[in-house]
Amino acid sequence: MPVPLSPQGTRRALLAAGAGASLGLLGGCAHGKATAPPLLQAAPAQLPGTHQQDLRDPASGRTWRIWVQQPAGPAPATGYPVLYLLDGNAAFALAAQLARNSAGRPGDMGTDSTIVVGIGHPGDAVIHPAERQRDYTPPAPGSAATPEAGGADILLDFIARELQPRVAHAFAIDPQRQTLSGHSFGGLLVLHALFTRPAQFTRYAATSPSVWWNGAQLLRTAGQFAQVHAMAPRPFRAQLLLRVGSLEQAQTAPTAARAAIQVERRMVERTLALADQLGALQWPELRVDMAVLPGLDHGSAMAPGLIDALALAQQPR
Repeated sequence: MPVPLSPQGTRRALLAAGAGASLGLLGGCAHGKATAPPLLQAAPAQLPGTHQQDLRDPASGRTWRIWVQQPAGPAPATGYPVLYLLDGNAAFALAAQLARNSAGRPGDMGTDSTIVVGIGHPGDAVIHPAERQRDYTPPAPGSAATPEAGGADILLDFIARELQPRVAHAFAIDPQRQTLSGHSFGGLLVLHALFTRPAQFTRYAATSPSVWWNGAQLLRTAGQFAQVHAMAPRPFRAQLLLRVGSLEQAQTAPTAARAAIQVERRMVERTLALADQLGALQWPELRVDMAVLPGLDHGSAMAPGLIDALALAQQPR
C-alpha cells in the first residue's frame, strides 16, 4: 500500500515589509527600546497547509523535493483536482497561495479546492539548471538517458509509481482532473508526457516550452503521437494549454547574443506550429488552447502561464 506523504517541514518564505509595517520588526522603537526581535531573528514565515519532503526514487536512486498544499475546503463530489507543478522551487509557493486565494472567495466566486503538488530539487536555490536539464529533457531517439540530459521518462515514471499513488492515498482526488504544468524545460517535459503517455494525466499546461531542444525533436514526437493514435477510439481524453510570450522571438534583445538565441530557438513560431499541428487532427479526445501573451518574454511568461494552468486544473469535468 502506498505510504501517504508525511508532513515533514513547511516551506519557508520571506515576507517583504510594506510601507506601513511596524518598525519594531527592524530592531526597536524611536527611543531605542527593543519592542520586538530584529527582522532576521524573527520566526520564519510559513505557508499554511503546506508540507515538504525529499523523496528518493527506489528505481533510479534520484531524489526530488516534493511540496504539497493541502486543499483549503471540503472535497468536491468528484474529488479534489490536483495540479502537479514542475520547477517547484521557483513556482510552488505562488501556485499554492493562488489556490488558497481562489478557494477562499465567497459564494459563487470560489472554485473547487485544489491540491497543489510541487516537484523540485533539494536545496534552497530557485533554479537548479543542471538537474532541470537532466530531468526535464527527453532522450534522443534510440538513446538512453545520460547523467546530463534525457531523463524525462525517469521522472515521469517516478511520478506515476511513487508520487501519484501517495497523493491518491492521502486525499480523495478526482482522477479526471489531474494536471501537469511546467515552464521552459518543464513545458518540454509536459509535452513529452502528453505525446508518449497521454493517459497519465488528463490536463497538460506547457508555458514557453523548449520545443527547440535537440533540433526540435518534440515536433517529430508529436507527429509520431498523431500516427500511433490515428484510429479512434483513443484511450485518453486530454486538454492541452499552450502559452508563449510574444517577445520570445523578437528580433531585438538587450544583447546581440540574446537576440541570436531568440532567432535560433524560434519559440513563438514553433509553439504556434505545434498548436496548428495538433488542432488539425480535430480529435474530440484532445482539446488545444493556444495563446501568445503580449509584451512578455521567456521569464515573465511564467506567472500568467501558471495562473492559466491553475484555472485549467480547477475547471469542472
